[in-house]
Amino acid sequence: MPFPCYSPKEDDDSGLKPLLFPARTTHSRFFPKKHSFSYSYLLIGVPIGWRGSVDSFLSVDIPLPCLSHQSIRRRPWFAVHAKDHLERGGEHLGLKGKLQAYLKTQGEDIRSYPYAYFITAPRFLGYSFNPVSFWYLYNTDKELKAMILEVNNTFGERRMYLLNGSSSSSVQSEDRVETNTTTSRTFRDTWTKDFHVSPFNSRKGSYAMTAHDPFSPRLRNHIGTIDNNVTLKSSKAHAKLVARVFSTEPGVDPATLTSWARLRFIAAWWWVGFVTFPRIIKEAGKLFFRRKLHVWYRPEVLKDSIGRQATMEETLVFLSFCLVVPLNHRTNSSSTSIIERSFRPYLKSLVEYCSLSAASSARSLRYISPIPNPSISAEGETFTPKTSTSTADPEKDEPIVFKPTTPLFYSRLVRHSRISEFLSSELLRCDDRDRTFWVSHPQLLLKIFEQSRNTSVSALSVEEDDNGKERSPSILERYGWRLLHSLRNYHTNPLSVYSSSTTNNNNNEKKSDIRAFTLSPLDHYTKHHLPSSQSSQYRSTVTKILLSDVVAFGYPEVVDAVAYLGKVGVSWGVVWGVHAFLG
Repeated sequence: MPFPCYSPKEDDDSGLKPLLFPARTTHSRFFPKKHSFSYSYLLIGVPIGWRGSVDSFLSVDIPLPCLSHQSIRRRPWFAVHAKDHLERGGEHLGLKGKLQAYLKTQGEDIRSYPYAYFITAPRFLGYSFNPVSFWYLYNTDKELKAMILEVNNTFGERRMYLLNGSSSSSVQSEDRVETNTTTSRTFRDTWTKDFHVSPFNSRKGSYAMTAHDPFSPRLRNHIGTIDNNVTLKSSKAHAKLVARVFSTEPGVDPATLTSWARLRFIAAWWWVGFVTFPRIIKEAGKLFFRRKLHVWYRPEVLKDSIGRQATMEETLVFLSFCLVVPLNHRTNSSSTSIIERSFRPYLKSLVEYCSLSAASSARSLRYISPIPNPSISAEGETFTPKTSTSTADPEKDEPIVFKPTTPLFYSRLVRHSRISEFLSSELLRCDDRDRTFWVSHPQLLLKIFEQSRNTSVSALSVEEDDNGKERSPSILERYGWRLLHSLRNYHTNPLSVYSSSTTNNNNNEKKSDIRAFTLSPLDHYTKHHLPSSQSSQYRSTVTKILLSDVVAFGYPEVVDAVAYLGKVGVSWGVVWGVHAFLG
């Protein structure tokens, strides 16, 4: 019986159905040391546009809040959720909506691909670790014309590769696949590697893929078979590693399984998703300890990739950053409403009160955040200055695209008291693997932040108490801000990043900034203009980040653990003292 909260819906006419694919994955490494392994794997195929459930066995594209109202007994064993794929957030769009949104960001006409089929590893009882997923895109003639590879690494980062076969001299050809009677069309493409997947491979090199159309010819084969090969080539075009995933049995329609067959299937495959990550760790251990392979440390993602999920501290900094708004945009709504309503006015006001150069072709700024926000499109939002001296044609506007590529941007931001200098230091990093944002017009972005620094603080609203008077920080708050100020002064000199690129005569010369470090503009606003609860939350978060640099090697979690142990110790001491006093 289907889930009562979400009725099944089929929004495509491809004739395809959700299928279960018992599969296997193999990896073969050729150099610098040979190594190979093979494991069983479970994949689920979903025709894009199909939403619903097959009893309590499988659910597709059902929102998580809807599932949360189901009893444990009725929740699905296997599930595919839109929130787990493509751009972060946007669960309400569903798989079809998120696919269309992604294609638009890539400049593709969604009408060119009216049919799509998605193959991925499912969640089992809510858990999933999914290294790679495949999107098969078909044209109006139901021919496979493009694919999307959605790659995830163990650090929570993601990269989508849209492939149309244009890089292959023989994009599609008739090849015989290992099936009884089916001739399958083969999709081929090559592309440059620009995403960190394994610590034993650098980010250089290229990929070559050969993928068989599961439902050739023209979506008439409704059983489906999977056979995809991806070859990693070194920067010198030598085959370094070959990964293959293939179905070991024809696709199984879950709607045709009896209750007994479903129980047997669950018993045979429930554990596969849970051991995917441990298997990766196991093979990594062999490569490191037995094969002695070199380890490449993780670089920050490039602009076309998706950074890791934000930590709690980075999220709090992000929300505080978004709460800086002018007086006429302040509201008395709840914190959630303030965040949703204040994010856009803040970014808009930042650009509205700046003046871009007349010689610049840019008349606006588009900001793309790495942290999902339900009220903002994944494509970001565009803002325009109120008074622009630019002589560029508005129809030919090239907006300043500003995209922090990782939530680490916010952690680094609060470590500096001068935002424009922080942005400059990031841009001057010799190795782009360490940069935390990408911008199309660096000089114009710096100009906007430098001009915003001169904005009068008095023009912003001031948090008032119940009597209408300006709120003044308490004694504890003042000492808390002093502690934050002291920690920021103790923090590593921000100018140290310049030495590698600006010091030519003496590489060992140590640069120092003789200026006193003060509270940042964001600190000042939070201290004087936000409610005390939000100010306290921001101050404690930034203090913890700065303190972790001093005593915990940059890990705020260690500071949390020490604070927790301290609370436990104090509580135990109080209980012991009371017990001793009472005899």
